Amino acid sequence: MQELAWYVVLIVAGFIAGIINTIAGGGSFLTLPALMLFGLDPQVANGTNRVAVLFSSASAVATFNKHGFLNRRLAFELTIPTLAGVPAGGLLAIYLPSGIFEAIFGVIFLCMAVLIAMNPKRLIEARQASDRSRWVTAPLFFAIGVYVGFIQAGMGILLLMAMSLLNTGDLLASNAIKNLIGFLVTLAAVALFAFYGYIEWLPGLTMALGNAIGGVVGAKLAIKKGNRLIFVFLIVVMTASGVKMIWSSLA
Repeated sequence: MQELAWYVVLIVAGFIAGIINTIAGGGSFLTLPALMLFGLDPQVANGTNRVAVLFSSASAVATFNKHGFLNRRLAFELTIPTLAGVPAGGLLAIYLPSGIFEAIFGVIFLCMAVLIAMNPKRLIEARQASDRSRWVTAPLFFAIGVYVGFIQAGMGILLLMAMSLLNTGDLLASNAIKNLIGFLVTLAAVALFAFYGYIEWLPGLTMALGNAIGGVVGAKLAIKKGNRLIFVFLIVVMTASGVKMIWSSLA
């Protein structure tokens, strides 16, 4: 009976995280502790969590695509450098403690949250991308790929921030692209972690059920409410994620 209750907790955590991941990012800060409370080793939880994220990304992408908000060409263009960084990050996750990155990215998240709150036009007003923006895009998305392979949590936030360099001015379209990139790079990470035996499939697929439903709900909320909901969600999640990462690194 107690084990059944834990599976219910995993589904609920996955559902909430699926909504958060779809609209902004950072749902893994909820699902990773849930998997570790379930009894998984942190490294195994890190790998198992990717299975759940894969399903929420897939359901979100399908929903965005159905409603015509997905720019596949740009998504695949940005996926290539991101995907290239995933194997390196995955190997780092297997051999290094996550605290090395957590403090650094926690500070980055907090600083970015403040900067964006002070200048929301950066995300929601379209401008022509500069040559410099195009020049930094590939290495920036490669670096995000390394981070995604390493820890995954906060991937969506970083992708949305990086896409602000493209100055599309449409958070909804960026969110659709973010979820497709997230699906493809997470698929690569799942393959890597599965190869090294760092995935527990039963809790991962159980949580994935909640994630998949949350992905659909999150995508529909984003479509219905538009840029404003995504912007508010992003600021709140970035701040909470930054505090959480700094706190974890100091604990």
